[in-house]
Amino acid sequence: MIPIYQPYLPKKSVEYANEAIQSNWISSLGKYTFIAAEKLAEVTETKYCVLTNNGTSATHLITKSLKKKYPNVNKIYVPSSCFVAAYNCLLYDNIGWEIEAVDLCNETWNADYNSIEPEKNSAIMVVHNLGNIVDVLKLKEKFEVPIIEDNCEGFFGKYRGHQSGSKSLASSLSFFGNKNITTGEGGAFLTNDESLYDYANKIRGQGQTVKRYIHDDLGYNYRMTNVHAAILLGQLESMDCVYEQKLRVFDRYKRNLKSKEGIELQSTEDNTEHSMWMNGVKFKSLECYEDADKYFTSKGIETRPMFYPFDEQSHLRTITGPSENARNLSDRIVIFPSYPELKNTEIDYICSCILKFREELE
Repeated sequence: MIPIYQPYLPKKSVEYANEAIQSNWISSLGKYTFIAAEKLAEVTETKYCVLTNNGTSATHLITKSLKKKYPNVNKIYVPSSCFVAAYNCLLYDNIGWEIEAVDLCNETWNADYNSIEPEKNSAIMVVHNLGNIVDVLKLKEKFEVPIIEDNCEGFFGKYRGHQSGSKSLASSLSFFGNKNITTGEGGAFLTNDESLYDYANKIRGQGQTVKRYIHDDLGYNYRMTNVHAAILLGQLESMDCVYEQKLRVFDRYKRNLKSKEGIELQSTEDNTEHSMWMNGVKFKSLECYEDADKYFTSKGIETRPMFYPFDEQSHLRTITGPSENARNLSDRIVIFPSYPELKNTEIDYICSCILKFREELE
């Protein structure tokens, strides 16, 4: 079976992790937590970085930072379909935000923010679906509202030459095992606002003040361990190799599938660069993902579905807004293997199966 994803672990990650273990600094203290945070801020073109235990924790920190900076914000615009953590993080604190979904664009598979007129005291949560980057700078020019970015799928992506996640109020990253850069589990909160950095850094560690065991805010244990940070540093030092491999994978898919009748690939916005996280294919005649899953499993290819609309999640019924496009896309999009070490022969085989499946649908 060709897996949907498998992590790339460079020798440096293993070396640094072993060193961290041997040093006995295996918890949230140790040199790698500082070195990796500095390196990550550098490569993401942000001033401040807070490492976290996972991407969901980091996303929770960006929602809390939004409320901290803009306490009058009472409405959030979100995509009608994305990974559920983005929605959950807006609900954790029972703030009572009005959450309105923005339906997806049928070409980019991202929220179509051009369809909205943000209200006063509102904000936008941008999510880069499958790593397809939304032009946040364009949104900032058009709308005078705060913007936070769930950039968990966007590492390597760019808008107008800038790293995704670098030009919003705050952004989150995930280093889960299926991400371009991975520590198995892990994440990061990024911002250019020093006050939000101080706030996120404090509540990540139980809300402790500069005086040990004195706490002045409700906090969480969202800290990354030194071992995970060591793995992260090795990944970041090898990111050029990972990027080149991902570029090869995505280019080969495009060369094999572009302009083929009956299928569509994800379109990118002008002035943006896809992060090349996951490669999706939309089958125009497909009626439900399960039919595709059964076919490709029989061919030894693992797939996954596109994210389902918010209103198919029973605990998200308080969210309002349209979801027709999201539902249509979730029926027709299939996500295929796209990890860095995927072989060209495997990509060619997957593409041949894609084209045969398309013929069967016709």
